[in-house]
Amino acid sequence: MASRLFSHLRSASTSASKVVPPYIKVFDRETKRKQRNWSANQSEFELTRFIRDELGYRLADKVFDLLKKNTVCIDLGCGAGHIGMHLIRENVGCLIQLDMSEAMVRASKSAEENEFPTFRAIADEELVPFRPECADLILSGLSAHWINDLPNWFLRCFQTLREDGVMIGGLLAGETLHELRISLQLAEMERLGGIGAHISPFVEAQDIASLMN
Repeated sequence: MASRLFSHLRSASTSASKVVPPYIKVFDRETKRKQRNWSANQSEFELTRFIRDELGYRLADKVFDLLKKNTVCIDLGCGAGHIGMHLIRENVGCLIQLDMSEAMVRASKSAEENEFPTFRAIADEELVPFRPECADLILSGLSAHWINDLPNWFLRCFQTLREDGVMIGGLLAGETLHELRISLQLAEMERLGGIGAHISPFVEAQDIASLMN
């Protein structure tokens, strides 16, 4: 089964490499990959993962509410396995953890080996490089706010899901880090006479609702 899943990943990645038009690239994915590699290799990394771990627990709790078993589950932007370590075999048949950061994939944690098989892959989660209708469940925890083209990303996720598939995720949005943004702007206005962009732009919650419809 593992070889079949990864052959789908490799074949799909070729056609997916051109899915993001250059005119809507707000985030430099290669720079983001290097940043995530650097973060995963820091000695303090374990001390900084508590927010992702908490969200991973909450997303896994949502999976427990599903009435069906999800034979193939994909964790897009898995990071250090913040979701996978909370899942159980009653809900998941196998898990594919995918992230563009090779250091994150190496550091990823999952459930105990006797729970379900876990496969890890290094690829850009923005591309969703899987064949159509191959997954029962797609998870995404604090990764989607760095996606350049959210409408088409959601479309690719939808196409990857089987007919009765489910997607569960969480991302930073709206007024996240509002106080920090204002503080930086005030400090720069006082010291430099102008302001620059230091915090990523976030999508609004109502826009996400529209995209899901």
